[in-house]
Amino acid sequence: MITDQKKKLTEKLIINKLLKKLNFKKTSTYNFQNDGSKIKYPSKKELIVSQDTLVENVHFFKNDTPESIALKSIRTNLSDILSMGGKPLSYTMSISINNTIDYYWIKQFTNSLYKEQKKHNFYLLGGDIVNSKTLSITITVFGLVKKGKLILRSGSNNNDDIWVTGEIGNSYIGLQILKNKITIKKKKIKDYFLKHYFFPSPPLVISQKLFKFMNSAIDISDGFIGDLEKLTLNNSKGALIYVKNIPFSKYSKELINNKIIKIENILSGGDDYQLLFTSKKIYRNKILHLSKKFKCKVSLVGEVNNSKKIEFLGLKLNIMKKSYVHRI
Repeated sequence: MITDQKKKLTEKLIINKLLKKLNFKKTSTYNFQNDGSKIKYPSKKELIVSQDTLVENVHFFKNDTPESIALKSIRTNLSDILSMGGKPLSYTMSISINNTIDYYWIKQFTNSLYKEQKKHNFYLLGGDIVNSKTLSITITVFGLVKKGKLILRSGSNNNDDIWVTGEIGNSYIGLQILKNKITIKKKKIKDYFLKHYFFPSPPLVISQKLFKFMNSAIDISDGFIGDLEKLTLNNSKGALIYVKNIPFSKYSKELINNKIIKIENILSGGDDYQLLFTSKKIYRNKILHLSKKFKCKVSLVGEVNNSKKIEFLGLKLNIMKKSYVHRI
């Protein structure tokens, strides 16, 4: 009997045994038996596209689990689609694998993708598999949005509310733990932060209900402050942020209060993959109602103004780095 670890990897084996299940038998994929696939969508919708590449030792560590790498790869792309008011439809995936990857690893990787696809109803269109010294995954997600309802970063207006979903900083703290930059003795708290780093959770469900109240949005990938600037300053606007309203977890607050980590670092850390968006004040109660209904934190953190600068009410911050910098 040949075990999963000892099966010789070939492109044909990976496609037929592991990847075909991800196309959900959609006829537009031709069951991966042609050189391409077809994208079918209703005439009343518009197609939006986003692509991200995750590379070993840049976006994840060599020893991260295949489940974690799979979910991080797909969810970071899904958050981009959400930020434009879209719902995921399908995706392509190019994966470069090295000689440390075996059949069992890819099986776990694809099983995690399958569960995520089933949960949110999207499928794999196709892709490519190559051999490389470094593990990397490039995913291109296709999403649908109603015609005329595309949400851009440039849609905010003076006096709009600024909102954010979820919590800020948990993933960044998890990364600092892995890098041995900070030490957390309590296993429960340490595992809490590591879970957020390994398994980001963009607001895939509640966002579909929030879209109609948004007039601009961005996903927080490079850091709260840096992405807030992209949302406001690039639109010739400014923002007043209520520091006391920024949604930190209770464990993050403990670390801040005990001066184990600086609030400035959390706000510029990134990898939250939550939505930062603006909305007219008349929609406040409706947004808060959805937050309560879906049991998903949505926090009013500030307001848009014409100052062309970012100000923080309630705290003087010494911000040296505003966001993660992508070095080429």
